[in-house]
Amino acid sequence: MSELKSEPAVRRETPAPAGGLAQPYGRPRARLERYGVAVALVLLAFALRWAIFGHLDSRLPFAFFLVAVMVAAWYGGLGPGMLAAVGGLLVGDYFFLPQHGAYAALGDAERTVITLYAINATLIVVLMESLHAKIRKLEWALENAGKDDRSASR
Repeated sequence: MSELKSEPAVRRETPAPAGGLAQPYGRPRARLERYGVAVALVLLAFALRWAIFGHLDSRLPFAFFLVAVMVAAWYGGLGPGMLAAVGGLLVGDYFFLPQHGAYAALGDAERTVITLYAINATLIVVLMESLHAKIRKLEWALENAGKDDRSASR
């Protein structure tokens, strides 16, 4: 019976771009692409929210923007996630919360909605960045384990 030899898998190394996030599978994403996707997601969330509820209804002013933050942080990492969070906050406040002056005090409901959005968006971005960091660490360990295996077999 022939014995099967298991060769260590040769993994194609994809270096991280200078300011970018190394992607676990496939090509690295450019900074402009990651931030462009974040802006596009905020605009898409705005369009969906406007189409469904319009500007007169102040229910769920930030719900669609949380989804945009989640996808932007997953796709692009910390910076694009925070850009989507701030963009969603500004657009949601301007278009979907009741009108208030620049220096006027916010009502309790508006303050609560903004605070909950900020907490949730920040938590989403931090957790996604933590996930990205763990994936990068695991990839580094796998790449180095493959190098160690190849040098030991020589």
